[in-house]
Amino acid sequence: MKTILVLISMLLLVGCAQCKPKIEIVEVKIPVATVPKPPVTVKPTLEVETADIAKSGYDGYIKSLESDLVRMKTYSESLENVINTYDTMSKKLEEVKPNGN
Repeated sequence: MKTILVLISMLLLVGCAQCKPKIEIVEVKIPVATVPKPPVTVKPTLEVETADIAKSGYDGYIKSLESDLVRMKTYSESLENVINTYDTMSKKLEEVKPNGN
């Protein structure tokens, strides 16, 4: 009886060694990086649109022009900063993508 059990267990062990599991490789696409929403940049109001030369005179009008130039320069610099940031992010994303996909 013991010999039969030994033979059965040996056959089971040999049979298990002969069975090889099938391994299937499946490619899954996972997003590596996402692009965030752009920041809110509010266009400044210009004093020139509401300035009245008759009330403030030419000096007041020129001061409002100067302040508008500073506002527009600051606004354009913030927009350029956003564009440069997104350009940098897109270059980084291209580096991360495998096989250029």
